[in-house]
Amino acid sequence: MTLSRRTLLAAAGAFVAVPAMADPPVLRLGILQFGTVQWIADVIRRHGLDTKHGFSLQGAMLANTDAGRVSLMAGASDVILSDWPFVAVQRASGTNLSFVPFSSASGGFMAAKESPIHALADLRGRKIGVAGGPADKSWLVVQAAARLQGIDLAKEASPVYGAPPLLGAKLQQGELDTVLTFWNFAAKLEAAGFREAISVSDCAAALGIPGNLSMVGFVFRQDWADANRPVIDGFLAAVDEAEHLLAGSLAEWTAVRPLMDASDEVLFVRLRDRFQSGMERANAEEQLRGATRLFALLRETGGSQATGGIDTLPPDVFWPVSHGAH
Repeated sequence: MTLSRRTLLAAAGAFVAVPAMADPPVLRLGILQFGTVQWIADVIRRHGLDTKHGFSLQGAMLANTDAGRVSLMAGASDVILSDWPFVAVQRASGTNLSFVPFSSASGGFMAAKESPIHALADLRGRKIGVAGGPADKSWLVVQAAARLQGIDLAKEASPVYGAPPLLGAKLQQGELDTVLTFWNFAAKLEAAGFREAISVSDCAAALGIPGNLSMVGFVFRQDWADANRPVIDGFLAAVDEAEHLLAGSLAEWTAVRPLMDASDEVLFVRLRDRFQSGMERANAEEQLRGATRLFALLRETGGSQATGGIDTLPPDVFWPVSHGAH
């Protein structure tokens, strides 16, 4: 069969007329080195969950938490991981950020296995390390819970403030009786043979705050999200799917292990288990009610320094469920 020039041109024209597929919109996610959101991003990429949900995930590596906040405010990142008190302060100042819960994992007081510290009352007279500073949220929650028992830890104990790695080292050297630290550093101390003597979640529960309240979550500009709802909804759906894959597969954890800074099997398991416990999050109503209660307690216990200089939790800090629940 011989094809005429006209037939060939017509066929070529037919192919030209087919429009090219548009590239999916990009979502720029700020990622800390060794940060847990990096684990989720890895699962999303390996399984093509971003493409499945209508966006292209682009990671922006960040040096620290402050760098992430600067990146978001400067428009270099679309989404970062931060805490809702930061969002509250920004909203109060006129910058409308929004928050979606990511993790309810919390730390606690770590002590040697043979330590006599088992309850808040046992902290009296002890030299305790506190990760962060005097206005650290976990420390304020613990102090508020202690006051319910008639204990003023700021006066009846000897708190020492510092960075988690330094305090952990001092605990291991016997220079401190116990250390209040974040969950990932608590996991490292557990792997080194220490135990959690008092958990922050138990202290929160004693104050009427849900133990699975998320302090850390995805933060983004509300105007950006309103203009890109399919993208933010697709991202949150991809995160949910990635979490379900991690929760149900040891192979997935093996795949992300190189990103976990886990030097041995015990630490790997501790990090995995604590991260998975943080997947249990309060529902939207419990999150708002718990955050409101916690904000009031932070203000009462730590003054305006603990709440960024604002007196009440502004409205709309949390991204509405109707906009895409996580």
